[in-house]
Amino acid sequence: MPETSPSDWRRFTGANLSQRALKAAAARKTEIRHAIRVSAAAGAAYALATLLRLPQGYWAVFTAVIVVQASLGATITASIERFLGTVVGALAGAVAAYLHTRWPEFGGLILCVTVALLAFLVSMRPSLKAAPVTAVIMLIGTTTHMDPLIAAGLRVAEITVGSLVGVAATLLIFPARAHASVVASIQKIAGLQAHILESHVLALRGTPGPTDYLKAQDDLRAALAKLQTAVTEADRESASRLSDRSVSEALPRTLWRLRNDTVMVSRAVRGDLPDAIAPAAADMLEACSQFLRASADLLAGGPKPDRIGFAAAHQTFQTCFEGLREKGVTRDLEFDGAARVFGLVFAIENLFANLGDFEERVEEAVGPKD
Repeated sequence: MPETSPSDWRRFTGANLSQRALKAAAARKTEIRHAIRVSAAAGAAYALATLLRLPQGYWAVFTAVIVVQASLGATITASIERFLGTVVGALAGAVAAYLHTRWPEFGGLILCVTVALLAFLVSMRPSLKAAPVTAVIMLIGTTTHMDPLIAAGLRVAEITVGSLVGVAATLLIFPARAHASVVASIQKIAGLQAHILESHVLALRGTPGPTDYLKAQDDLRAALAKLQTAVTEADRESASRLSDRSVSEALPRTLWRLRNDTVMVSRAVRGDLPDAIAPAAADMLEACSQFLRASADLLAGGPKPDRIGFAAAHQTFQTCFEGLREKGVTRDLEFDGAARVFGLVFAIENLFANLGDFEERVEEAVGPKD
């Protein structure tokens, strides 16, 4: 067997390291792209501020770094908030600076009153959170030797440059649309709810899993809140005409209703159910889980869910329950048992209706296929 030279070992080791590095980079592709966008925005803002000879051009760089977000919609939102906050803060700071030049002995009082008024405004309009900072910088920063109006105009110009550069960087460098974040959030939410339903299916069939339902519901609420933010950002993109794709507010509302349905199902199956209804309930919940996943996959270009099969599973469940009522099984149950059975039936009926609504809302978002 031929011996391997040290140079061959070095080449082999280098190839392995390169492959691992590429795999690691691929796993962090989103983060790397965001880092490149932020870096490019900072460099462009610095160059533009230098070209325009802005006296405090570093604020343009700060703004570019702050406003560049993971999606175009989020960047637009951050830019607008930063710009409006700066305008309000600059105007308030200009007034305060003028008062300070007239009555310098009351400089501390003027500062405190200005900050208090702006903080009160921010408590009502959180989007203006940059206003107090801007006013304070104008009062005690390096612009105090300038005319207040000139200082205010320069500060707005610096923030405008940074905001425009940030939006341009997000739009041109590895552009990421908020619509993609909406789709990912919907699929995650559907997956979380489907997992909860599948855990109940296992429990009803006698093989419960280790699912922590409280944590699952917490994760679900957090994902729903993130979806609402992503929808707002997508609407901002659409309103700015930088994207022609948006999602109706009806879709997040439907997902919240589905979340409430899963809570009701969890409560109903917490205790023992009659042997006659548990298998039918398990089959129905399994069909609901599959229909939910298929509806969410439709957003990513998947095939349409099987409506006929889903309706057939629902009809089978209804027939089973009606048969139990005709045989008097539900009348023989104790109060708690009857409450669980009828609560489960009510929850499943709501779940069936809301899943149909969810599938329709998804089809509206996807639009007609060629």
